[in-house]
Amino acid sequence: MEKKQVLKRLYVGGLGHTVSEAELQERFSKFGNVTDMEIVIRKDDQGNTMKTFAYINISISEADLKRCIIKRPAKNQ
Repeated sequence: MEKKQVLKRLYVGGLGHTVSEAELQERFSKFGNVTDMEIVIRKDDQGNTMKTFAYINISISEADLKRCIIKRPAKNQ
């Protein structure tokens, strides 16, 4: 039985300040087809990075979406 794919826009927070599109592509492509992404880096008035997050557009099945959402990286990564 083939899984029905739907296009979802995911918010991914708590990212390291040096995260790259390639890293996110590699991590999320295990669950579906990443079609686009935007990494947002918020800085304070002095230019120091305060918060890094991403929006990822992915074509994904509902089952894989559930797996993707509950997937947590190992503590030492």
